[in-house]
Amino acid sequence: MSIKSPLGRLARWALLIQSFNPKSEYTPGKANVLADILSRPTNLNEDVPCDIFAASSDFPVIKSKDIRQEQLKDEELKKIIDCFENSSKDENFANWTSRGYLMNQGILYRYSPEVETEEAQLVVPFQEREKVLQQYDDVPTAGHYGTEGTYNKVASRYYFPGMRKYIAEYVKNCPDCIRYKPSNQKPTGLLRTPVYAQRFETLAIDLFGPLPETSSGKK
Repeated sequence: MSIKSPLGRLARWALLIQSFNPKSEYTPGKANVLADILSRPTNLNEDVPCDIFAASSDFPVIKSKDIRQEQLKDEELKKIIDCFENSSKDENFANWTSRGYLMNQGILYRYSPEVETEEAQLVVPFQEREKVLQQYDDVPTAGHYGTEGTYNKVASRYYFPGMRKYIAEYVKNCPDCIRYKPSNQKPTGLLRTPVYAQRFETLAIDLFGPLPETSSGKK
């Protein structure tokens, strides 16, 4: 391999390939007359049957009343909902509306100026945030897009306070994200121990103190 010290996935591939003792030979395209069927089409004018496999993910369908009940379980969201449903609109109501919060059919939403879509974000209660992250990061159809990619996908539909920090911490502790994330840092250098020509050529002394005085007056 051209890479002296492969890391991560490349290192695992290198170890796996080494067990087969492979031999690589370059063959020019014009000389590769025995190319396999996957790299060369047999007949472009011939209709070849092809099986199509579709991958799907079943997202749970939650009723509106269940969403409202979950939001009311969150003390912080309950304060906002009570403020909107209170007949007397105080200064807190103006504060929440200025921050993009609104009520629709008894459910709390939020409009975010940071998201380009005009769709309101569903405000996720505290106890449901991990489930949302699992759907957007852990399931096979979601993929692991890192902190920024996962945040953009979640923010297109959902919102909760401190969402960016929460997602960053979730991705940081995700086993698959840790395993496949490429490292942009150079490999750690080797320890360069000096070689001396003779003994006691160099002396090192550690000095520390002052130390507390003993009962006999010594330091």
